[in-house]
Amino acid sequence: MQSDQGVITNPVINEKFGVASTTNTGATILGTLLSNVFMAMIIAGAIILVIMIIWSGIAMMTGGADKERIQMAQKRLTYAIVGFVILICVFAIATFVGGFFGLDFFKTLKLPFPTP
Repeated sequence: MQSDQGVITNPVINEKFGVASTTNTGATILGTLLSNVFMAMIIAGAIILVIMIIWSGIAMMTGGADKERIQMAQKRLTYAIVGFVILICVFAIATFVGGFFGLDFFKTLKLPFPTP
């Protein structure tokens, strides 16, 4: 449904999804969607990183004298760290490009940190 002022009204989107109100421009809705997808990718990458580090550590401890198994675990750990560096670089580049072009959807990105 579109109103006279060029504002798109979406009754499905509300405060629960990070949008301030149910009446927003298409750019605001798209920006919120992109920031939520971006946040989900960052969180998924961090979870995969933790799993790969734990998997590599267990493989190194249980490898014993098997050099091939230890080398595979070291490669897995190296790939996990390289992937994490790439993930950080993607976040930095996206933030820089968003700030350079004045895109506000990266400002709505809030990474949730657990609190005790």
